[in-house]
Amino acid sequence: MADSTHTANTPFIVGVLGYLDFDPHNGPRLHNAVTAFAAEIKRHLPDTELQIIVGMLTSADLLVVQSMLDLAVSVETVLPMPLEEYSRNFSADALTMLKDLSARPDIRCTILRTPAQASAGDSCSSAQRHAMYANLTEALSRRSSLLLTVWDGHSALPGGAANTGLRHVGVRSDGDASEASLVMHAEVDDADSADGLISWIPAAESAGAAIGTVPPSQQSMPAQLARQLAELNGYNREFQHLLADGRFDRRDSLLASLPGDARCDDRLMLVEIDAQYAKADALAVHFQWRSDRLFHLFGVMAFGMGLAYLIYDKLDQANSLLGAYLVLLLFGLAVYHALRDKHWFAKHLSYRAIAETMRATFYLRLASLDQQVDAARVLALSGINRFHGFGLITQVLTAVAVPDVHAAANLDFDPQRSRYIEQTWIDSQHRYFVAKVAKLKRSSLRMKRLKNVLFFVVLLVIIALFLFDRTMRRSNVAPGVSLEKLLTFFEGLLALLLGVWQLHEGKMASRELLWQYRNLRNHFARARQKLSRLTTSSERNDILVALGRDSLMESYLWTIHRYHREHEPPGKN
Repeated sequence: MADSTHTANTPFIVGVLGYLDFDPHNGPRLHNAVTAFAAEIKRHLPDTELQIIVGMLTSADLLVVQSMLDLAVSVETVLPMPLEEYSRNFSADALTMLKDLSARPDIRCTILRTPAQASAGDSCSSAQRHAMYANLTEALSRRSSLLLTVWDGHSALPGGAANTGLRHVGVRSDGDASEASLVMHAEVDDADSADGLISWIPAAESAGAAIGTVPPSQQSMPAQLARQLAELNGYNREFQHLLADGRFDRRDSLLASLPGDARCDDRLMLVEIDAQYAKADALAVHFQWRSDRLFHLFGVMAFGMGLAYLIYDKLDQANSLLGAYLVLLLFGLAVYHALRDKHWFAKHLSYRAIAETMRATFYLRLASLDQQVDAARVLALSGINRFHGFGLITQVLTAVAVPDVHAAANLDFDPQRSRYIEQTWIDSQHRYFVAKVAKLKRSSLRMKRLKNVLFFVVLLVIIALFLFDRTMRRSNVAPGVSLEKLLTFFEGLLALLLGVWQLHEGKMASRELLWQYRNLRNHFARARQKLSRLTTSSERNDILVALGRDSLMESYLWTIHRYHREHEPPGKN
């Protein structure tokens, strides 16, 4: 199985839901269908790893796994209980195939843990097994970006493909036993997200069933899914270019900030989150640099055009000045049209949001609390996933999702880890935002004083022109240039400087950044104060969970605000 940790390749993960009693005579046809499905997905992801996660519930699941392995697709199997207990669901042939696949070194296997299983001993009751299967279907839905179902289109078995599919698209809850129609694909005009989409491979329910009675599956790829595949592949491709250019040598690392004696039982998961954080942070810095340079360039060009016109109008009506004005104008238009589809600023915002999501996820995972925050829920509440390009956050969250939420929730409280989190996340972020707020306040104060001085100078020039207009017109400081023209030019130059600076400040959003830093500083300050007064693990966990939600929401809301400054909000045309 390919290892994407070192290259931080963000995979596209497909969850597989097989139907319980598919006709084995349809095996070749289903194999061809699975192969065609994988080929279509991989065609849209030339620079991205494709992974599947499968529950191995049925012979259909086994067939999908074998087909994917033949295509060199990474496979992870998830079992709701130990294999010895699980194997009673399979025929002799299917059991042999299951054991052979489970023994392969290129397949990663996760055995889920549930409270029912922990107390069941060697034998599980029917109710306990049902809870384990429900846990399995929840894990498949939570850890996949797209569900692939092998289903007859009619049956709705408890914990089966139909019910899981309905839950994935939000049609049925666990307690809803009513029948509902499963819509495989419905376009949403104002959504960029492909959440809730299912790919359906029809399968007859038993031997002798007519294939023609199975409803047809969605043949064409939904537009929003194709768009998200393109965005994910572009994200991975851009990072590969960054690696190839040698611009990722000095990466930021959350794992490196932990003390040397840190004990990390789930270090592999932390390494994966850290790799995704470093990737998003590097790309965010890269595209921030590009967008900032572009903002600076347009500011300089605006000033140059204004200066050329002022000189032409007040000092020297030379045609060369008009030519310079025209050259700057045409050059600005050419740069705008050449770079408008690059979306550097939007990418900077999107990748920074991913990096901050990974930062919070890393420390919450260190505290075994990330499953309690549900970053995807915060993402949906903020509405940021509806913006073009921001569905990537969901893709990255899926790639680092905790394999077993129940196992993570059962980890004992570790005081040492709690100290690490306070030192490397809360205290560090608090110091960072305190320093940033102080720096931005000093810069804002300097700019405010400078603006007041410029305004005062402009006012003095206007008063001087009003009082001594005739005298200044008769006083020449150069051939053809009176003192009145020179002062008028100087007044216009100061106004131009003020205007260009206001434009630059608006583009850089310094005031909004100060507002965000203050809010985040306050969140971390409150968490520090509360943690200093508490001793119980449950209270500390509640504070960390609240801080995770607040910091994520703050980052998303600020990102939305900045996005609105440059782009139209999403909406139906």
